[in-house]
Amino acid sequence: MSGFAPGMYIAALLGLVYGSLAHLLWGRHWLHLPLFLIGGALGCLITWAAGIQIFKQLPAPGGLAVPEATVVAWLLLSGIAAIRRA
Repeated sequence: MSGFAPGMYIAALLGLVYGSLAHLLWGRHWLHLPLFLIGGALGCLITWAAGIQIFKQLPAPGGLAVPEATVVAWLLLSGIAAIRRA
């Protein structure tokens, strides 16, 4: 078995989903897909690694606060989209 925490897997998978959705919204070429995938995964992994959890009453599967990870990932993805268009 691997020594990685479950929250890390959840963060990476959720980030890949967000990156794929962002590419569908803002991506113009398939070469931009890796940027969005890495950006989404990085946003969720940063939230998990920092242990950010604003809403303590909501469940955090594997230690990942999903609402906070969603906000951080989408902020990062929108920044990537803005930089890519400039």
